[in-house]
Amino acid sequence: MKRTCTAQDGSPAPGRVLRPTTTWRARAFVLGGLAFAAVYTAATLALDAGAEHIGALWMGAIAWTFVSSLAGALWRGFRHRDWSAFSRYELPKDDGELHEFTFKTGRYSWLRKMEDELLHDDRHLR
Repeated sequence: MKRTCTAQDGSPAPGRVLRPTTTWRARAFVLGGLAFAAVYTAATLALDAGAEHIGALWMGAIAWTFVSSLAGALWRGFRHRDWSAFSRYELPKDDGELHEFTFKTGRYSWLRKMEDELLHDDRHLR
C-alpha cells in the first residue's frame, strides 16, 4: 500500500509517493532487544540463576531500541528520501510569550505579581 505526500495546504504533492513507513522486519529489529531481555529475564528467574546483571541487560535493551529506531529513521531518510519520521511534529504557534513560557520565566510571573501586590504593600494590613 502506497501513500501520497501532501503539501502544507493538504493537497497531494505532485510526484511523491511514500513507501510504507515500517515493515515487520524493521519492527522486529527495533523491538528484538526488548524481547530478548524479557525472555532472558524470565528464564533467569525461572531457573533461579544469578540476577545481578538483569538491570544492565535491560538498560542495554532500551539503548538498543533507541539507537536502532534512530538508525532506521535515518536509513529511510537517506535511502528513500522519506523524512516523515522527523517532520510529523508541528511546533506550536508563537504568540510572543512562547519563549518566556518555555524557559519558565513567564510561567510563574503571576505569583511574582501577587507577591508584589500583597506582600510588599502594607495597605492591606491596615
